Amino acid sequence: MTHAPQKVSWIDDIAMTTEEKTTKGAEAGASSNFSCVPVELATKCRSLIESFHAIHGYIGLPDMLWLSDARDIIECDADLAEMFRSASRSRGAKRANESFLTIATAIVSLEVLARDFAGWGKRFPAAKREADKLLAGFPNRRAWLMDLYLFPPQANRRALADVLEPAATGSFKNPERT
Repeated sequence: MTHAPQKVSWIDDIAMTTEEKTTKGAEAGASSNFSCVPVELATKCRSLIESFHAIHGYIGLPDMLWLSDARDIIECDADLAEMFRSASRSRGAKRANESFLTIATAIVSLEVLARDFAGWGKRFPAAKREADKLLAGFPNRRAWLMDLYLFPPQANRRALADVLEPAATGSFKNPERT
């Protein structure tokens, strides 16, 4: 049995032109919280997130979303909350990871706009204002999700360095000669 990919309204909104958004908004009577995210930014954020998890694995992605302050954003958006719940219960890793990647992309894109990282806020000032409004309800953010991707915790770097540490017991033994 094949399942159709899960569609979420704001994902469709990201890919639409301004004219299509206006038409759809007039027809539907509402717009998505993430419709302000430029497609180019969402694409670049998705690429960053995928490359990070290609290196570090996808096992920590749900924890990154839930243990960072992204949890507050997820809980306040019905689409993200439903996607997170269904991904958490999913038995298929591929489908679950796809949903988690989509959530991470949306949140990181908002954070990049709100913090004007790499000039994205200056390039899209209206989108920055929208992102600021959306994130204004979370003034005491401790851990931005984008920081976890751009500046991984020191513990990850230390764990990698520990693997490369030479043995403390003395000389190197060549396995071919023993």
